[in-house]
Amino acid sequence: MRKLVSIWRVLPKGQQLFLVLLATFIVIPFVVLLFLQVYNAYNLTQLGNDITVKQNEWKHRAASLNANVVPESLKSPANQFAYQLLEVHSAMVAERRLVVTIQQPLGEPKTKAGKIRTPDELLGEANDRLAGMGEAECRALMETLAGECTVMSATGRALGDNAFEYQIQLAFAEKNALGPVDPQASYEFLVTKSSPGKTATMSRVYFEKSAELRKRIYRDVADTCIAIRSKSGTCSVTSLSVASKLDRGTPMVRLAASAAYASLVPVGDVTASTR
Repeated sequence: MRKLVSIWRVLPKGQQLFLVLLATFIVIPFVVLLFLQVYNAYNLTQLGNDITVKQNEWKHRAASLNANVVPESLKSPANQFAYQLLEVHSAMVAERRLVVTIQQPLGEPKTKAGKIRTPDELLGEANDRLAGMGEAECRALMETLAGECTVMSATGRALGDNAFEYQIQLAFAEKNALGPVDPQASYEFLVTKSSPGKTATMSRVYFEKSAELRKRIYRDVADTCIAIRSKSGTCSVTSLSVASKLDRGTPMVRLAASAAYASLVPVGDVTASTR
């Protein structure tokens, strides 16, 4: 190092300036670019390793769920979750839920007896109906789709000055069995989504009739799963939601519904159906 310093000192000022400029504009940028290239190459290698690990993770996860199911059909977290519900088809678990949203008018302040109820009294009466509405919805579900049902939660809130919204969540297990599954066969896991109860959701109705229409929707869901089961051998309802919402300023509601059905289809049947 001392030798380099002594050589530097004996160089003419012009050569010293030239070497400084050379280092500033060529050598240092070259070293920095070289470092960045090495750094980027390292990051790309790490990224590639991470992607490989994640790809293997979902494959291991799919194999751990069921080695006889085509791994690609269990690739997404949503399908993995649905498969876990299918595995416990006959049990009532909190993750398999019906979510019901019900909107209703608060009611007229003046009763038939001539008494005038305050807004707080109307809200209190609406809240008092919460528990009973959850139990009534469970009864409707057990008449059509479920063998077991329990109220997970029931909440309510005011919608402006004239309406109230209930949200009820029910855990349930279906009446009908999943269907036969051969432990030696290979299967494709399929999730089918639909908007059940077309006849119940096509037009608006008076809000007091919405309970009967929701029951029709539950019956349609049960019938759809029976149809899927007769075709593929298995079916399990993994999610269900129904909403009856008021047309603003009227006592009329419109219904909407969505459902998801999971099934295990023999691989040969899937291949045949795509030919």
